[in-house]
Amino acid sequence: MIDSHCHLNFLNLKNDLLNIIKRCKDSGVSKLLSINTKPQEFENHLDIIKDFKNIFISYGIHPQEINNESILSFEDLEKQIINPQLIALGETGLDYYHSTEFKEKQIEIFESHIEASKLFDLPIIIHQRNSEKEIVEILKKYNNDKLKVVFHCFTGSKELLDFCLENNYYISLSGIVTFKNAFDLREVISKASPELLLIETDSPYLSPVPMRGKVNEPSHVKFIAEYLAKFYSMNLDDFSELTDNNFYKLFSKAKKDN
Repeated sequence: MIDSHCHLNFLNLKNDLLNIIKRCKDSGVSKLLSINTKPQEFENHLDIIKDFKNIFISYGIHPQEINNESILSFEDLEKQIINPQLIALGETGLDYYHSTEFKEKQIEIFESHIEASKLFDLPIIIHQRNSEKEIVEILKKYNNDKLKVVFHCFTGSKELLDFCLENNYYISLSGIVTFKNAFDLREVISKASPELLLIETDSPYLSPVPMRGKVNEPSHVKFIAEYLAKFYSMNLDDFSELTDNNFYKLFSKAKKDN
């Protein structure tokens, strides 16, 4: 199993990283993708994970971190991209849940991530909150570019799922799918293509059942895999192999034998 989205530089994970890696091994979780949210923190983030060849990292600016001075530096990204552990851009996207104060700047930075994806041939990890329509409109402008995209922590509508299916965009499912009140999400993802599915924890957030109320960590992705294997009427080993292969198809810079 692979946790395709976690935040290992967050305080309650980085301080217990060796134990977290051990629990991953014990749970059959082989690879992790740790998501960067601020370029100014990338070097420190990389320093945390650099000695673990089974941990990858992304480079990006989370939409909630954006202000009028925000910039995605292609020059800095070009320096970092030689590192084999850097395999993705983001998380990026649009988040209008708390505020629309920097709406235009969020759009500008999101489009910068898209241009960087085209230039450096790295997939984009998209964060979407109260912005589904706007994100779709932006992505439609790049329809001819065959972008490599995953909507992380997917909670979108049937229309967004259809849009992803039409464009071969991946969706990543988190512990939210295990929540008792996630009826609408389960109805939507029942129509998803297994060949476009990833699994993630988004740890330290969104602990799945049966770990609700506890700090989430990458080893908990096994509970999401177990739940979804039953949901899609698949054997757990087959489901895990499928989502692992999907991970390597999308994040093609990642190497299986690390």
